[in-house]
Amino acid sequence: MPGTPLFAATQAAINKPLQSHESIRSAAVEYVRSQIPEGIKIQEIKAGKLDSRIRFRECSEALQVRSSMNRNISSHWTINVRCDAPVAWNIYIPVKTTLLQKMLVSRTTITRGEIITRDKLKLTERVITNQNQKYFSNLKDVVGRQARRSIRPDRVINSSMLQEAYLVHKKEPVLIYAQNQKIRISVKGTALKNGKYNDIIRVRNNSSKKIIDAVVVDRGVVAINF
Repeated sequence: MPGTPLFAATQAAINKPLQSHESIRSAAVEYVRSQIPEGIKIQEIKAGKLDSRIRFRECSEALQVRSSMNRNISSHWTINVRCDAPVAWNIYIPVKTTLLQKMLVSRTTITRGEIITRDKLKLTERVITNQNQKYFSNLKDVVGRQARRSIRPDRVINSSMLQEAYLVHKKEPVLIYAQNQKIRISVKGTALKNGKYNDIIRVRNNSSKKIIDAVVVDRGVVAINF
């Protein structure tokens, strides 16, 4: 990468207009700020301090700022700030961030193998601690999935805790709930397809032998409106 060693940049800056350390740090901070996606709240962005003995000639053009990182959610950045004229110099600055995101959190204990329902979850703002994990903010991405392990109350739900779960299995018996505004009845049936929560699947009414479409609502339970 083109540039002058720091000691040379310092020597060249003697008795010349200097680029303030604060302007260099500010350029690094603003670059990071510009990379944070919408929906992520910035609690703090802080650039590391520069050695007070290092001096740079004042840049005659806008500072050039970039990062080699391939992601835009991180708590630690390394930012390169560079100048090409009148004297070429560059420096790497560490920048730390504290980022907040609305995440789904467990209201109560969720046991291993349990199908997660709406009443087990709440949406709250939390610090992003691991950018490699997938967090959830939409109920539809979690409700109906199965807990891979036990989850204690007030724990942020992430993808490693969940697995897809079939509530209804093909050729197995199901209870068919049929309802309208006045009455609700139930009959026994047989699933003709595997189904997850809220899936629409084909089922056979064991009494009438009629094949109907029904919505999976619980383990071994489907529902229709009539």
